[in-house]
Amino acid sequence: MIEYIKEYGVTNLDFEYISHNVKPDIIELIGLSEVTVRENLAYYNSIGIASDIAKIIVARPDLILNDKETIIKTISKIDMNLFRNVVNKSIEDLIILGV
Repeated sequence: MIEYIKEYGVTNLDFEYISHNVKPDIIELIGLSEVTVRENLAYYNSIGIASDIAKIIVARPDLILNDKETIIKTISKIDMNLFRNVVNKSIEDLIILGV
């Protein structure tokens, strides 16, 4: 149902982790919102985030389920390099940065 996320940098191991650690209702939303999620995952890939996509899905599914314009507006509040580094090192800290 959500295997399409593998096209954006989610490994098989990450996919299994997501399947077992993300609430079923969120997984269902990801499946039902495929067009929006694909747009957002493509955006993250375009800004250099691929291997950390699974972190975003697990810790902050809102950052893939909201519409792309809202996500871009939210992320633009901080430096793009800072955003990438926080996602890579400690995604929970995005809250501190207002994301």
